This record gives sequence, structure tokens and C-alpha cells, in this order.
Amino acid sequence: MATDYAGADGSTTKHRRSARRALQNWLLPMLTWLPSELLRVRLFRFMVCAVRYVWFVFILRRLRTTAGTDGVARTTVAHNLRGMLDLHVERSLRLIWPLAAQAAGDRVDLRDQQVLSIGPRTEGELFNLVAHGFRLRNITGLDLITYSPRIQLGDMHAMPYAAASFDIILAGWVISYSDHKQRAAHEILRVAKPGAIVAIGVEWGRKTPEQVAAERAGYIVGSAERLPTVDAILDLFGGRVDRVYFRQDDQDISTNEVGDLLVVFRLR
Repeated sequence: MATDYAGADGSTTKHRRSARRALQNWLLPMLTWLPSELLRVRLFRFMVCAVRYVWFVFILRRLRTTAGTDGVARTTVAHNLRGMLDLHVERSLRLIWPLAAQAAGDRVDLRDQQVLSIGPRTEGELFNLVAHGFRLRNITGLDLITYSPRIQLGDMHAMPYAAASFDIILAGWVISYSDHKQRAAHEILRVAKPGAIVAIGVEWGRKTPEQVAAERAGYIVGSAERLPTVDAILDLFGGRVDRVYFRQDDQDISTNEVGDLLVVFRLR
């Protein structure tokens, strides 16, 4: 198919519309984006994760755990085994949204970033990352619990990775399970590349760990030593914190009994 275009001097030029070019420019990119776009849909993501969970846990029987080092709080594994059916891990999106926005704002290709997800528990967090532009083969998961070939069995206090391995590190609601938080922070700094972006989430609450244990779980969830503010999280990383891109730290004005401390920052 050809279209005539008139020039300023009255001449005309024929430009052919190429079906091949349209295929390359439109259709193929759309097909490439399709998996990540579908994974943004909560129900679709849950179904993908559920099928894989049934396959690996109940058919292949690949569920494994480790107690980790002495830095891991005593109830960590038992408590998180109770939450394995939170397969789509919606909470992790609260860190992934600002994380992906900042990485994209730095004009880097998210697909090329080496990502470490610490304590994802299930594959849902990994697929959340894929849904927001990261490439699955560049995402590494590390947890005390695993059933997935994409999540390595290990402990954040002694990670099995070389120094300066990752561009992005996501540690959502895991440092609160550490009795040696400074050691965990040092390990994150060790495996992070210079200039890496780190995203951390921690739950806060107005009740003491003992009150929560008596009312809800019957035991202290995670470590009795809490991180009370975002500044307390950042202090774990000391002078390596370069710039804070996002923070949520409103427990002082919130009327809720519980909430989250969220921070996304760049390392020097």
C-alpha cells in the first residue's frame, strides 16, 4: 500500500506502508509486553503462582526450609510457613512501585538490572517485579523457605553471593525477623553494587511484641527488637546512604494500630 505526500514545492512523494515494518514496530513489541501486562492483573498473577505452587509443593514435593544462622529470630520459619498461600503478595507492590519508578527515572533499562529479592516467601514477589518491567532471568530470590527453582535456600545474614553482585535489592518485611539487624545490613551492602538501589519495608505497631503475641499469634512474631522509624532503618547503612528517593514514616500522626515503614534509597 502506498500513500502520496505533497511537498512544499508541490511535488509528491510515495511512501509505502510495509506490513513487515508494522509487524516489527507494533505487533512484536505488544506480544513481548503481554506477559508482564497480564501479570499486573491480580487474579492472573495469583493463578500463575497457584499453579506453580501446586506443581512444586504437592506434586514434586520441593518445599524445603533452613533455620539459618543465629541472627534469625526463633519463630521466623514456622510463622512464615503459615502465610504461604499469600501467593500474589500484593504488599510487595508498595515497594516495587517507587523502586521501578526511580530505576526507570535514572534512564536504565529495567530488564538489564540484576535484582535480589530477600525473603519473598513465594514466587508472587518475583512475578510482581516482572509485571513492572524487570526480567525474570535477572531476578534472584533468597529465603529460609523455598519450593521454587527461582528462590535459593539461604539466610540474609550470610548470603551466598559475591560482593557487588546486584543493582537492586528488595527486602520487604524481612529485617524485622532479624535479631542481628546490623549484620543483615552489612550483608546487603556487601552484595550491592556501588550506586545500587535498596528498598526496605518494616511493619510498626503501637502494641508491644508481647501484647501482639498474647492477642494474635501466641508467640512473638519475628524479633522483639523493633525498628521504630525510617531513620532507624537508614542508620543501619550508615554513610553508605547516598540519596533517599521515597519514604513512608507516618506512625507519629497515624491513628492506626499498625502500619508500615517504607524506604527506597541509593547507595554510594
